[in-house]
Amino acid sequence: MAQPAPYSGSVEDCNGFLLQCSLVLEMQPHLYPTERSKVAFVITQLRGQALLWAESLWSQDSPVTQSYAGFVEHFKEVFGKPSWDSSVGEELCKLRQGKLMVTEYAIQFRMLAATSGWNEQALLAAYRQGLSPQVRLHLAAHEEAIGLERLIQLSIRVATHLQSCVHRSQDQSRPYNRRDRPEPVSPPEPAPEPAPEPMQLGTTHLNPAERQRRLTQSLCLYCGDPGHALPVCPIHPPRPMVSTIFSFLSQMKPLTTHGTLTTAHTSVTVVALLDSGSAANFISGTLCRQLELQTKATATPYQIRCITGKPISRRRIHHSAGPVLLQVGLLHVEETTFLVLEESTADIILGRPWLEQHNPILSWSTGEVLKWGDTCFPGCFPHLPAPHSPTPISLPVQATSIESPLVNQPLRIPTCYAPFSDVFCPKRASKLPPHRPWDCAIDLLPGEPVPGGRIYALSVPEEKAMEEYIKEALAQGYIRPFTSPAASSFFFVAKKDGGLRPCIDYRALNQITVKFRYPLPLVPAALEHLRGATIFTKLDLRSAYNLIRICGGGRMEDRLHHTHRPLRVPGHALRPRQRPLRVPVFYP
Repeated sequence: MAQPAPYSGSVEDCNGFLLQCSLVLEMQPHLYPTERSKVAFVITQLRGQALLWAESLWSQDSPVTQSYAGFVEHFKEVFGKPSWDSSVGEELCKLRQGKLMVTEYAIQFRMLAATSGWNEQALLAAYRQGLSPQVRLHLAAHEEAIGLERLIQLSIRVATHLQSCVHRSQDQSRPYNRRDRPEPVSPPEPAPEPAPEPMQLGTTHLNPAERQRRLTQSLCLYCGDPGHALPVCPIHPPRPMVSTIFSFLSQMKPLTTHGTLTTAHTSVTVVALLDSGSAANFISGTLCRQLELQTKATATPYQIRCITGKPISRRRIHHSAGPVLLQVGLLHVEETTFLVLEESTADIILGRPWLEQHNPILSWSTGEVLKWGDTCFPGCFPHLPAPHSPTPISLPVQATSIESPLVNQPLRIPTCYAPFSDVFCPKRASKLPPHRPWDCAIDLLPGEPVPGGRIYALSVPEEKAMEEYIKEALAQGYIRPFTSPAASSFFFVAKKDGGLRPCIDYRALNQITVKFRYPLPLVPAALEHLRGATIFTKLDLRSAYNLIRICGGGRMEDRLHHTHRPLRVPGHALRPRQRPLRVPVFYP
């Protein structure tokens, strides 16, 4: 963002200077986080007697320099106009339209009215009194109750219509003149003189010789270029219209991001316009001169054209600036050059070449760069390694499978566990343990109806994964077909690795299950038993959830609701009447 112009103590420029400073501080709050830094920024823009005044305050560490609001208030007291200035009211009374256009008169009136302190009725009377008699006559039929702004707009419209009527009557009353006919065309001269600069409307006209030469050579009467006529000249300013209807469509917000330009002497935060339709990277001429960048002439001048192919301006690009360090984001730094675009409203424009070079992934709502392309490593990130994807590009959609005993897999049992080799048998480990006194019991509340689960819609990959899961569970003996009225829903939940985790919804059945409430052991007390231990055994219980033995005669059976085929499953996910405090998994 451009810095405000230096202020030397002029009373007329006081409010405008403070407005520009407040805009810079509002747009760049990260550069001036404290009150004292804001005051220091304003002081750096002062010159002459204003700087001498601020120097005395800063050197004496005045309390005014500790608060930005207090400094601005004191600044207005010293350099601003007093609020009770009576000269504003006198100027309002003396203001007349005269030879001014109504729009120019309205602008001057608004500037004085903003600081006059007059009420709306007084301003209405003063505005009517200053208008020309002809406009005031046409406004006589309108009451003052319409308001000041409405009256100003109405006076501008009346003056515009009056001016158009005068021009139309002059064109119709002009008599025919034989000299208005075009002169006969003469043959072209053998050595035509070079074409002059385009004519400037309102200041001068083509002389008869130059006009005849352009007509003879079929050149444009305005710019002197071949290939088009004056009505379709791309750089000819359009004629002013009497009235224009503007659509109230919301203005589109351009895609911008923040960056930092760093030179040998200074560093400044800029707003970069991201434009995929731009054929080059540009920097505004104002910012280029502010950073004191070195420029050099381009091999050929460039002309900026819009999407229709017409030149946007008669000015061409003749210089490039740089190289300069450009930082976008926290770590992305590069050295680049820009073409100097004098009439640019953006600080810098990053066009198609920059987007192709770095291939960024952007957030279209905020303009933030979410990910940089692979070519930025290690060029723009010299101290960072290239990132690697932690997961493969494609993941298969598969369900968590039922672990089956691998009889052919060789087992490496430590020597100290050799006497217990039967415990490490995979086939025997997948069997249910024998009945013991502490088997779990699952009892239902008396008189409660048995709930039935709903059917969830499954996709084709989920149907395939479900069939494989049921096939493995049937082969292991964990489930079997049955005709119980109890049913629970079966569905899948996506896992982080891209697979599918089968889930059985036992919530409805758990609501009618007899709860067994008991005090949980304290963790410090349990750890106290492990004090002094040196050897710990780790057991993998992933496949042991189906190996919980339910007491005889109280086995709870449930079925899955996934299709119309009921299957019997063990109730290991149900809430039993009692839960043994010991580990409920025993190997045979």
